[in-house]
Amino acid sequence: MKELDRIFKMDRVVEAVAALMVFIFLSHCSGNSVYLVPKEGQEGDKKAGESIDVKIRPIFTSDYGSDDREKYPLDFSSYFTAIEIQFHNGTDREVQWNSNQTILKFGEKTEYKVLSEDDAFHYYRYGDMEGKEVVLLGKSYEQQKEDGETINRFLMKPVIIPAGGDRSGLLLFKKIPLNDCEDVRLIVAGIKVHLEEKVLTFSLECPKED
Repeated sequence: MKELDRIFKMDRVVEAVAALMVFIFLSHCSGNSVYLVPKEGQEGDKKAGESIDVKIRPIFTSDYGSDDREKYPLDFSSYFTAIEIQFHNGTDREVQWNSNQTILKFGEKTEYKVLSEDDAFHYYRYGDMEGKEVVLLGKSYEQQKEDGETINRFLMKPVIIPAGGDRSGLLLFKKIPLNDCEDVRLIVAGIKVHLEEKVLTFSLECPKED
């Protein structure tokens, strides 16, 4: 991870400064990602051609004791909009998927590209803040490095799925604003099945209160 290796060569004095400025980080970047679910009346799974099953499930790791919190060692929802995705290739040929072509659209025109390994770690550290002079994150360098390795371990990357194979991981995006969570679409592109490109669209929303 280029970003991770570069960051941890910085002077450790920055860590002390960051600790003193945690309150700035909290005021600018606090709050969990919105909780998303498949839109009412729709399922979180579709087919991209015969025997190619794709399932998605937005996760929310900020509820202590929840299944998602038990499954993932990092509270992804504190830093990202995170969606778990599963591919099953039930064909007798390999399937290619370039996960970097996936986007999350919401509102009229806004869209977020899926975060790469380096972009995800950068967003984890800085959020939407532009400046990089001080890392406004109240964690030690050792903990940040461990979190970066966890992000990398679960992050879904471009893959070639062999015949009969399965692949799963997390798609990570910037946090969606709370007032834009009623018209969210996950567009999974870059799926190549027998030389044919496939695109799947999943509609998501915030769960309606009873």
